[in-house]
Amino acid sequence: MKTRGVPDFLLLLLTALLVGFGITMVLSASSIFALTSFASNGCDYCNGDELYFVKKQATWLFIGVIGMLFAMNIPFSFYKRNFLVIVLLSFFSLLLVLVPGIGYEANGARSWFKIGSASIQPAEFAKLGLILYLAAIIAKKGEGFRKMKTGLIPPLVITAIFFLLIFLQPDLGSAAILLGTAGIVMICGGARFSHLFLLVVPISSLSLLSYITLKQHAWNRLTSFMDPWSDPLGKGYNMVQSLIAIAHGGLSGTGYGKSIQKYLYLPEAHTDFIFAIIAEELGFIGTTIFLLVYLLFLLRGLTICLRCKDTFASLVGIGVVSMIGLQAIINIGGVTGTIPMTGVPLPFISYGGSSLLVCLVSTGILLSVSREVSKQKIHEQMQARSYSA
Repeated sequence: MKTRGVPDFLLLLLTALLVGFGITMVLSASSIFALTSFASNGCDYCNGDELYFVKKQATWLFIGVIGMLFAMNIPFSFYKRNFLVIVLLSFFSLLLVLVPGIGYEANGARSWFKIGSASIQPAEFAKLGLILYLAAIIAKKGEGFRKMKTGLIPPLVITAIFFLLIFLQPDLGSAAILLGTAGIVMICGGARFSHLFLLVVPISSLSLLSYITLKQHAWNRLTSFMDPWSDPLGKGYNMVQSLIAIAHGGLSGTGYGKSIQKYLYLPEAHTDFIFAIIAEELGFIGTTIFLLVYLLFLLRGLTICLRCKDTFASLVGIGVVSMIGLQAIINIGGVTGTIPMTGVPLPFISYGGSSLLVCLVSTGILLSVSREVSKQKIHEQMQARSYSA
């Protein structure tokens, strides 16, 4: 009789805290924009409903929780057997989104599929697909993965193709997260850092340079990051308003729902810049508590991965934790002016269906890894009892 492990309760609890806090902040950050957009912008999709965005986010949250529970209960052998199908579906979705008439363009990027009023971003799913592919290939190659030509080059080529397809949308933030996550999985899988450095750095540097040179808005983001106050009403407007929100929060914040910057001063307050609203309303103390919960989530995920003896399961878990962690660092770094703004959502928190769905499904896979660890522990206990008997 096969024994099934139990999912990690602490990870499940931390996930519930993050998504619960996220939808609460979406309610606060989006209400004014949703309420006023119909009258001021002629935008009829909100229809003056202050709960418009939180209702949509709640729908995605429901779908995401179902997906997380589903992923959590799928035997890990399923992912190992079907990784090729998953990565091929991810690849074709990235190709299709670039086709005019199929992919939906917004803010200068063709990154979405439009289905009714909903938008799906295939780059979010592609990150997870690539993690499963890399974990399966590395586990299959074993020690052979350390060889440059036969081990590292093939998965690196697939990673480069995914990176290029997302880069062409263009979506530099998602491309950077995908590349960073893939690099961490490869290093943890045994790849030599020197090999990755020699192969990846020249290509990524050339891509970044060409992107900044050819795209005016990318150059504007870079120059505004360096000195946003040089053009506070133009290129530096978003960053200046974000910094004002963070400064206004002070030590204890203005109080939940009492942000000033969300009154149409700070653009994208419920998506890319939601961390600035958190800092304004909850202050340094509330933001610190929130970040500690985030950090505990990531540390718990890493602990589960390190305890797992199955190479594939461990690498998938590391990939998931790295993906969520890197995305959080890039978002918070951009909002606080630490790094240039790239326009990626804050995982579990920002408004956005694709990001929330992928984060929850990825967490479901991580919980599935925790079940492997639990099963492994139960098996060891049963063996110890049989020896003692």
